[in-house]
Amino acid sequence: MRPFAFSALLRLSRTALPWLAAVLAPSLFASPAYVTIGTGALNGVYYPTGGAICRLLNEESARHGLHCTVQSTSGSIANLAALAKGEVQLALMQSDVLYHAVHGTGPFAGQAPDDQLRSLLRLHKESLTLIASATSNITTLADIKGKRVDVGAPNSGDRATSRALLDAMGWRVADFSRPPVISPGNRLEGLCDGTLDAAFVVAGHPNQAIGDLTGRCQARLIPIEGEQVDKLLKQHPYYDRSRIGANLYPGQTSGVNTFAVTAELVALASLPESEVRTLRDVLNERLKQFTRLHPALTTLTWEGMQAGSIALLHPGMLDAVPTLPADTLTASGAGATSGALPTLPPASSAATPSDGTGPLEGTAPLEGSDTLPEQPAAATLSTSSGAASTNQAPALTKPPTPGSATLAPGHPLTPPEAPASAATPLEAPSPQAMPASPPSHAVETTAPAGQ
Repeated sequence: MRPFAFSALLRLSRTALPWLAAVLAPSLFASPAYVTIGTGALNGVYYPTGGAICRLLNEESARHGLHCTVQSTSGSIANLAALAKGEVQLALMQSDVLYHAVHGTGPFAGQAPDDQLRSLLRLHKESLTLIASATSNITTLADIKGKRVDVGAPNSGDRATSRALLDAMGWRVADFSRPPVISPGNRLEGLCDGTLDAAFVVAGHPNQAIGDLTGRCQARLIPIEGEQVDKLLKQHPYYDRSRIGANLYPGQTSGVNTFAVTAELVALASLPESEVRTLRDVLNERLKQFTRLHPALTTLTWEGMQAGSIALLHPGMLDAVPTLPADTLTASGAGATSGALPTLPPASSAATPSDGTGPLEGTAPLEGSDTLPEQPAAATLSTSSGAASTNQAPALTKPPTPGSATLAPGHPLTPPEAPASAATPLEAPSPQAMPASPPSHAVETTAPAGQ
């Protein structure tokens, strides 16, 4: 080698090697971190949404050191309890449940506001879905009066949202027939066996459990609309108009008007900022792939995912976001840092039909090899039910490889226990059934089919 070339190489190595070591050191020598996401029922939308987040994080865990696993739970209120106990570090929950928790209202009335909850991202819309049996002769919301109606399990997100609607309609317990006592895990089976006329489910669409009901039992989706619904939406900032897209389910040939909450990704204030930044950056950089992993995610934009929050924004979300690839959107402002709770913007991240009926849900199919596979037979809920009944932990992705959402040690992917449940008649839960004072929120007694 010529002397001048050797000298130049030596100078380059003296300057480049320290820089290279500084860049590589965090990923090579930092202790790995593990997070678990509390989701929902195996045949709902929360579970594959959590799986999509973990999949993208784990595919790059060698670079950033953060490993992710998914925990099936019974839904929003169960996830609040799991966060408080440290059983999960991230949680998906309905925006109205989150609102009530941070304000001490609704199901948490009389309790101190939970000031430790922090918003990360707003995800897909979840419509309050009214499902009627094939033999019920129900065609409008008004038709359910006097019928056997399931409003959701006690202490569930389903019940919190459906009760808000029924209160707005001015309906009382005496206006309805009492539904029969049900066996654990079969909350909605009455729509098929003739013992239930209608049921409310908060769900992202398309939804596996609702697909089973409409296909196997010819159950039908009923619009939720009218003057009282309009008043309800004006009074509560966490509700938006929504329209379930046409042809998502057997026999459903037209769109269905209703209203929706938003699925929120939430953590506690104590979650390290570095872990939140890692999650934020990975989802931001790979947003296009993320939106292809489930039909309910297809309309998401990064701007919409950051458009306001119900709880205070986690500090890890406040830093400047890196420059995005050409196929993703630039992030909007991160949000306020003051102690005041933020207000929700009226805008939605989903596409809105020209008739102004609200954003469409579930209008795009899964695409290509990036999609999550169907759940194996042993990992499905008992027919259209709210509680998981599994024989084995389901696989979220392709056969395990490095980066799989199921590989992080110490956090097994396990289904929830199927607790005993009673009938869910149209009546307010007793004080004993209400969630305990924060931070120890009560766990839902059965998994909402929609989440």
